[in-house]
Amino acid sequence: MGSRFSFTEQALANLRVYGVFPGEVWEALHSSRRVIRHLGDDVMIVRGRRLAVLLAEADGLDNDWDILSARDLSDVEAKRYEDAVRRSRR
Repeated sequence: MGSRFSFTEQALANLRVYGVFPGEVWEALHSSRRVIRHLGDDVMIVRGRRLAVLLAEADGLDNDWDILSARDLSDVEAKRYEDAVRRSRR
């Protein structure tokens, strides 16, 4: 079974602050070119389509994630993303 993602009300407000549309987040989360970096047991960032998406595990349930926020990658992050995608193709 795959992961399930949900937008919280706070996440939708955060997306508006950063000028990101929910559809863009959805595309990044389901992209074959995504790069996942875990930041502890229940938080991860998914980088895809030039977005960094912050997620937290929903109420400790496996494979259920709350989307907390998303923003454009910085230039440095975009370079790291492209390097990671390139390495994964080898």
